[in-house]
Parts: sequence; structure tokens; C-alpha cells
Amino acid sequence: MKTRNLFLSLLIGGSLSAQIQLDTVTVSAALFEQSLMNSNRNVQILSGEELEKAPVNSVAELLDFATGIDARQRGIYGTQTDLSVRGGSFEQVLVLVNGVRLGDPQTGHHLMNLPVAKNDIERIEILLGGGSYIFGANAFSGAINIITKEAKGNATSLNLDYGMFNSLQTGLQQEIKGEKHQSRISVSHNRSDGFKENTDFVNSNVSLQSDFNLGHQNIKVQGGYTDQGFGAQNFYSDAYPDQYEKTRTLFGSVDISSGEKIRWNHNLYWRRNWDEFQLFREEGADFYQYRNGLFIAGNDTAPSWYAGHNYHRSDVMGAKSQMSFDSKLGTTALNLDLRHEQVRSNNLGDSLSDFIPINNSRGAYYLGAERQNLSLSGQHLFRIKQWQISAALQANYNTDFGFGLYPALNAGLRLGKSHKVYTSFNRSFRFPSYTDLYYRLGGARGSQDLQEEESYNYEAGYRFFGYDWYGNVSAFYRNGQNIIDWTQACDTCDLIAGNTSEVNFMGGEFSLRKNLNPENSFLALNFAELSYTYLQSSSPSKDKVYRSLYVFDHLRHKITLRVGHRISKKLSLHYFLSYQDRQGQYREANTGDLTDYPDVFLVNASLDYQIHDFTLSLKGQNLLNKKYFDRGNVEMPGLWLQAGLRYRWSY
Repeated sequence: MKTRNLFLSLLIGGSLSAQIQLDTVTVSAALFEQSLMNSNRNVQILSGEELEKAPVNSVAELLDFATGIDARQRGIYGTQTDLSVRGGSFEQVLVLVNGVRLGDPQTGHHLMNLPVAKNDIERIEILLGGGSYIFGANAFSGAINIITKEAKGNATSLNLDYGMFNSLQTGLQQEIKGEKHQSRISVSHNRSDGFKENTDFVNSNVSLQSDFNLGHQNIKVQGGYTDQGFGAQNFYSDAYPDQYEKTRTLFGSVDISSGEKIRWNHNLYWRRNWDEFQLFREEGADFYQYRNGLFIAGNDTAPSWYAGHNYHRSDVMGAKSQMSFDSKLGTTALNLDLRHEQVRSNNLGDSLSDFIPINNSRGAYYLGAERQNLSLSGQHLFRIKQWQISAALQANYNTDFGFGLYPALNAGLRLGKSHKVYTSFNRSFRFPSYTDLYYRLGGARGSQDLQEEESYNYEAGYRFFGYDWYGNVSAFYRNGQNIIDWTQACDTCDLIAGNTSEVNFMGGEFSLRKNLNPENSFLALNFAELSYTYLQSSSPSKDKVYRSLYVFDHLRHKITLRVGHRISKKLSLHYFLSYQDRQGQYREANTGDLTDYPDVFLVNASLDYQIHDFTLSLKGQNLLNKKYFDRGNVEMPGLWLQAGLRYRWSY
């Protein structure tokens, strides 16, 4: 089984879905593939075609219009985005690229440091609800798998977008395809002056993907590098608004698949992330400058306790081996996974025996921590008439947190060819990040006594689809135990990381999609998808917490509508609408007043006009020019217009 198909393999996108019977397409919300109708979990798909024409600039912005997802952005172009699935925190979501985990042990804030550009994505696959029995730690409330494009021939693609705030987005993709080999190389660069002070950013990406067909074996090699720097105005603290952050991420993996009766998949991967956080921004002439051991900006001097910036380097290395086979008793899959996590820092961890100099900086790594994780999981699917039932179990051992068992049981009943009811149960978990455990700066303190988080997830749903219709209704309940939150006991008290005793979520999701394959008629509909998500949280300790930083300010109601029109043979229109009602409050930085999150209604739209191999585009975001906050005191931009040009040359 190929790694790219390890998670989900559903293509729901525009004209494609109108040409195939959806029940024949496979998904893998398990350790093996099965048809969508046989899947007993709620899965959502965003196609690459929709992403390419969507009125958004990044993966994070598109996810903000997806069912069950709360993409809490702190900057434009998805500069930094905290993902939430079904009310879970940004630490409780797992992101994968072609089935390879990209979790960062330092902090979940780096989860979307993706080594792939928007134009490289074939589709995005979303598993709503716990998935530790499949993916292990951090698939606590959900998992998102990003599938990248393969070369379809020998071709070169270019894109250029320019817009308000002096924003520039450029990209180059080269595809090479042979008889038994295909490769895709992508380079991109994005930048902007920002919509207000200290919201500027610059981001560059390079990625490579190659596939080799060697008879009985298929080898997939992928790698990527991303380098970004961004003004982090109020990102982590209202008390110190002039923050800045620089991150770099290097990623690589090798995947080998073979076999037919017994299907084997082996994978090796490595990810390194460098992070430099400046509580008092030194980057740029208009901010602080380092002089005689102090950080000085005009008449302002940073406190004497601020001796320098935070530097972190995290490494994740892993090896995975999986087999699956069919028998008279059903389908069986076994998976063995070994993972090593490490951090080197001047703020996180215990003392190292030697200092490690940091190139091009005044700092050094003299603290660190590491842990190893070994998991063995298995899953078996069997059928009894119209029933499909699967049972799974993961045994996990971590050198810091010990041994745990994480079971799952899923069942579904087919009601004819187009209808199904399903139910599922699983136990999931998440280990504390090294920030949760060790951070100590600027009025925030981690705790080395933290325990792992655990959740018991229950779901029931109904799914139906026909030739070009798809719908899903589901209800869920998550009992979360030992939930980690950063809380404050008073206005002047430190933020302290601790295990909140219990946090429970219940809610429901509804999605309905219509796919068409229109002729060249005026204003013909390509697709329309309507979705609604409802969430409610409860906790015995909620009333005792003066201020919670992450747990209780989730979306209560979210309604989205995504529509694609074909106005003429060459002209298309896409528009996305989203209504978000967020629970919780934040303290306004200027006045100190406790403020409710306002309801937000966002409208994005894009026009595309194709002339031979050229595509001209006009894109508008937040067309109603709404002032809104995904995170307290971190303002998002108002109206934002851009124009673009795409070119593809096949030869």
C-alpha cells in the first residue's frame, strides 16, 4: 500500500465527481483502504482543483471554510495558523504530508510550517475525531493529510499574484515524467509589507517529489524546505506587542511499497525545525537594536531581564513498517512505528553537557530534551451481510510517559446502495509539547509535572450519496481527561501550564454537496457545498479558571457555503461565505476590558479567465471589510484585493 493512500483517498472535486460513481472511490480512515460508503468515520475532502481556484492564498485560509475545522489565523497568507478540529486545541491535531507525520515536539504553533506550496496540492483529506489508533499521539481530535500532486507529463508552470499591502506571491513548478519515473519540483516566494505595523512577512518554499516504479516495488522520495520571517504583533502576549519570529523547516522521507496478496509499506522520515522568537523585535531598522547588552528602540529600552532571543531546534526521526492482507475472515492490517523526538534550546529542556553555537546569532543551545516512542497497532475489518465492523488496538510505549493501550471499534450498516448509518468509538492521546513542559519567559511558565492528555471519542452518523450528490450528518461526544491548558489566576499573575481535570465536547456536523458537469451555458453551476458545525463544551473546572488561554474559546456555530460557477467557456466565478460565532472572551489590550468575540461573516470571491495556456485571476478577501479576531487582540486584515497570472506549458 502506498503511503499516500494510507489515510484517505477520495477525490471529490468539481467535474471529476460528476463522472464517476462515488461508491467506487477508496478511502483509508483506517490502516487499510475501503470504499467511502464502507467507511465508518466522518471524513471531509478538499480537492486541489478547488484549492487552485479558491479565493484564498494558502492552505490555512482554505481550511477556514472546511467542515469541523477552526483555522485560527494570526497573519495573512496563513503566516501562522493554529488548527482546531471539533474544538480541540492546536496541539491536539495531527498534520501529515502524503501520510508522513509533521508534528513538532516544540509546539503545535509550527504545525502549519508546510514544506509544500498551495499549487503543489492535489487534495486535502480531513479525519474528524480521534485517530490515535491509526496515527498515534497528537491525532487527539482529528488529523489532516495533505496529498501533493504527481507529474502528469513534461510541463512547466508559473504563477504571479500582486495585491494590496504590497503583497507578492510567485511560484515555479517543473514536472518530468518518464515510463517508470515521475518528478515534480516546486519553488515559491511570498511576501507582504503587512496591513498594519509589524504584520509584514516573507516566506520561501522549495519541494521535490519523485516516484520510481521498479517492477514489484514502488519508491517515493519527497523533501521540502521552508524559510519564513514575520511580524508577530500581539501573537503570544498583549504585554509585549512588538514580537517577531523566524522559522525554517527541512523535511524528507523515503517510502517503499510492494506486494499484492500481502501488501507491504516501509517509510523513513526526518524533520528539523529552527525557531527564533524575538519578544522585542530586533529585525528591521524601525524596531529594537542591540547595544551594550540592551535592546533599545528610540527612547524605549527592553527590561534588563531580557538578555536575548529564544532559539529552538527540534528534530523528529521516524521509521514505520506496515502490512495488510485479505482472507476469508476479512481484511487485516498491522503497523510498527518507531519515533525519536528531540529539542535543543536556550529556553526549553534540561542542561546539556556542552554549549552548541548557533550560526549567525549571539545565542547558543545549552538546554535540551528527548524522548522515544514505539507503537504497535492492528486493525481487522469483517462483513456480515450489510454490516461492516472493524476493531483496532494500538499499544504505545513512550520513554517519558510509559505504556498505554488505545482501542477503537467502528460499525456501519448499509441501507441499500446509497445510504448508510455508522457509529464509532476510540480512545486517543496527546503528549505535552516541550513548550508545555519547560517554557519560562515573559510571564509564562510550563510545568514538568504534566501528564499526557486522553480522550474517549463517540460518534454516530448518516451518510448518503448518488451520482453527483454527497451528504453527511454526524453527532459526536468527546470526554477529555487531563487536558492541558495555560491559565491565569489574576490579571497580574503568570500564565501557567497545567492539566485541567476534564473538558468535554459535544456537537454535530452537517454537509451537503452537489457536483455538476455543466455544458457551456451561462452561469452554470460547477459545485455547491453547504456545511454547518455546532459545538458545546463543558468542564467541572471551567468556573474556577480566571482566564483560559486555549481551551474554552472555540467556535460554537460555523456555517459555510462554497460555490463554483462556470459563467462561460473561459470565465469562472468562485465565492466562499462563512459565518462564525465564537465562544469565549479576551481582554482588550488598550482598555483592559473583557470583550466577547464578535460574530464574523466573511465573503471571499475570485474570477478566473483562461486564454489558451494563460489564466488571469482577480481575487477578493473579506469583501465586506469586517474587523475581526481569530485570536484575542490579533487583528486580521480587512478588504484585500489581488490580481494574478498563471501559465502552464506542456511539451
